[in-house]
Amino acid sequence: MERSESQRCSIAARLHGIYVIVGPSPNSTKSAIDLARAAIDGGACAIQLRDKASPRADIIRTAEELVRLCAQARVLSIVNDDPHLAARVGANGVHVGQSDASVDLCRSVLDAHQLVGRSNATVDEVRESIQLGADYVAVGAVFESKTKLDTRPAGIATLDAAVRISDVPVVAIGGINVDNIGLVASTGVEAACVASAVTDAAGPERATRELLRKFISGKP
Repeated sequence: MERSESQRCSIAARLHGIYVIVGPSPNSTKSAIDLARAAIDGGACAIQLRDKASPRADIIRTAEELVRLCAQARVLSIVNDDPHLAARVGANGVHVGQSDASVDLCRSVLDAHQLVGRSNATVDEVRESIQLGADYVAVGAVFESKTKLDTRPAGIATLDAAVRISDVPVVAIGGINVDNIGLVASTGVEAACVASAVTDAAGPERATRELLRKFISGKP
């Protein structure tokens, strides 16, 4: 195994627990950085910035601040969809969907140690993402999502199958909350990715901590 691939495996292995997506939210007055800080204080293992609406300069500034915050806390920083932004700000990685930038394109833009995560809704997509060299695979939507309305359903059965076949970390995503995260954890998945369950909560830090508690207690 090449040194860069080994380094990415080591970084991806830190995806254990709660992975939180932050960005502009109509249901919160808190900034993405305030939400990220609260999630980190609550025990999140990774923070992803998803912002498709703000001016480019604002997104860059937020991403730079997020990377600094996560580095200080030894939490992974991920940028949604944009490998060029991830490379520019030195994030730990980028997360792409099936119709976004390819894994090969991301690799050509990123430094050798930066991760590429990829979304999947079927077992065949999971297999393909692994073959293409994704460092982790996200599986969802596990449940109906309030945050992304254009996601395809995957369900617990697909998540369970993905965990069984994957040799890279699997992250569950889509509609996960404090009431169903125990079921997600029971599949043996490495991490659960949430957005509104934390960002729309009255107390994001407390919400993250409770999600993590239930995730850990639900693990097989």
